[in-house]
Amino acid sequence: MPNPTLLEKHPLLVNLASDQLERIARAGEVESYNPNEPIVTEGSLGDALFLILSGQVAVHRGAQTFATLSGGEFFGEMSLVEPAPRSATVTSMQATFLFRLPHDALRQLIADDPNASAVLLVQVVKTLSDRLRRANAMLSSVDMLADWLAGSMV
Repeated sequence: MPNPTLLEKHPLLVNLASDQLERIARAGEVESYNPNEPIVTEGSLGDALFLILSGQVAVHRGAQTFATLSGGEFFGEMSLVEPAPRSATVTSMQATFLFRLPHDALRQLIADDPNASAVLLVQVVKTLSDRLRRANAMLSSVDMLADWLAGSMV
């Protein structure tokens, strides 16, 4: 079991009470990965939430990287809802330490402590909202560039 103080600084868990943090620490495990080591692969069962404690990972499909995530971020949040096939591969870019929280443990925590689950879900929604805003801004930039290029070719 990881020490709860190892987890208490992670942004997803920072608003939990110490007893809630201890329950989460007992429910998951710390995993370590070497550079260029696959963590999850596209199409495999998404059965856990991963908190990045340190290091950096790439979220990709083949050679196309969609995101680079670092300490304090997370991936696999869809496992909060249901286990489903992973939509991308995640590979460590450097020595990386993760906290893996299995889907079944998450479901039990949600059932046992609705307050803790509400805190977690609010943080997840905030992060997903931020990711969506950034994606929309990037798409808007691409659209403006396409319009500019189309206009300059006339």
